Amino acid sequence: MPIIENSAVPMSPMVDYVRERTLVSSEQGALSLTVKEVELHPGWEGQLHTHTTDTAVMVMSGAVQIILEDELTTVRAGVTLVTPPGVPHKLANKLWIPARLLVIYPTIDLETSYLE
Repeated sequence: MPIIENSAVPMSPMVDYVRERTLVSSEQGALSLTVKEVELHPGWEGQLHTHTTDTAVMVMSGAVQIILEDELTTVRAGVTLVTPPGVPHKLANKLWIPARLLVIYPTIDLETSYLE
């Protein structure tokens, strides 16, 4: 059983207002789980998309906007978003501070279908 020191895993360089690091994946021996830490900086906006599995997005700091089934909601630190398989969703950071998220999904190969 690997023990992962999160602070030893480097964040990727910033590209298009986002940085991330993978904390749990097949590289650590996981067969059906991925955990990523993601920083969305002000101005970042994703694309509307779906996945074939559940995903959980925990807002650790800051706030993000989510469009989930045509409804726009701002969520702040301390909130977890759950998107069921096949449900269209999109995240954006249109605020003034970075948002730090923990993204969790039960696969090592997440399938994403972009709708825009």
